[in-house]
Amino acid sequence: MAPAPTLAERLAAAPTDRLSVADIASVTGLSEQTVRRLTQDPQWPGADGTGDRGEQRFERDACAQWMRDHQAARVDVTELPGADTDRVTITDIAHRTGIPRATISPMPAKYKDSNDPFPAADVLSTYNWGEVKSWLGRRSSRTGPRGTTAVPVPAEAPTTTPVLDVLTTAMIERLTGRGKEAVKTLVRRPEIADLSSGKVGRSRVWPAAALLPVLWRLGYLPETGPLSLEQTAVLVELGYLPEKGKPTPEQAAVLLDFGYDPKGTVEHRAWLAGPLRSATELAAHYGVTLSAVSRRLSRARDAGEPVPTTIDTEDGKRYDPRVFDNFWK
Repeated sequence: MAPAPTLAERLAAAPTDRLSVADIASVTGLSEQTVRRLTQDPQWPGADGTGDRGEQRFERDACAQWMRDHQAARVDVTELPGADTDRVTITDIAHRTGIPRATISPMPAKYKDSNDPFPAADVLSTYNWGEVKSWLGRRSSRTGPRGTTAVPVPAEAPTTTPVLDVLTTAMIERLTGRGKEAVKTLVRRPEIADLSSGKVGRSRVWPAAALLPVLWRLGYLPETGPLSLEQTAVLVELGYLPEKGKPTPEQAAVLLDFGYDPKGTVEHRAWLAGPLRSATELAAHYGVTLSAVSRRLSRARDAGEPVPTTIDTEDGKRYDPRVFDNFWK
């Protein structure tokens, strides 16, 4: 059987020489959302004018070259190191295949409900290496390029702080800013309880790649704007953010898939830069009741935490939306 064409080959065979986002999605099989994310890469070819409807268009050959430069070759599973009976973590899989950890980590959750789900983990979040190799081989044959062009060598002991694959209740407390009792209630929610992969010692754990999108979807993590120091620290420990500097394009893409856009929407940035807001306006913006805002402020005061101060105006007491947004999230 002939190998599936690479994404670069599919792009090079596009019938027109100037492609819109929809055109690129059509010829590659990627989603339009994924293509739009690719176009935000600093090295993505610049737009070559616009179409009749004002959409950006990109030069076909330049896009194909970008894909050749950035899309690695398939993993040859027959040459990967290690015995099929090995138990491996997400980090081990990344080391053995050469695929970035940020790419591997979301796969168990992403393909959970597919016809060919990612192999199941045990209670310690380790996987059978033989099953993982077979799955990667099947994914490569169906969807084209994966992994690295060179056969990876067994990794030496990492020189940086090792990243984690699971979340504990203590880490959930740090991510959500909730106390122990509140988190105990939170993790009993069916959509979270069902994701638990068991216990390590006395601590219940959850696969990070599966739980983080749920926490974002439920509103326990901010969709846009700055993360708190604790949230940032946990994501660094998990390997989704660097210890210093900006996230890599791969890390940013994974976080965007989880539900977090550090740049934020135009509407949200306009809100933060806008005029002082009343408590009623704040409640409407966050989609809660006025009493919910009052209770949140009261709980913070009772706990001795800093709360936004009101500013007296001719129209009554108001809050700085940027200060309040940091508090709320």
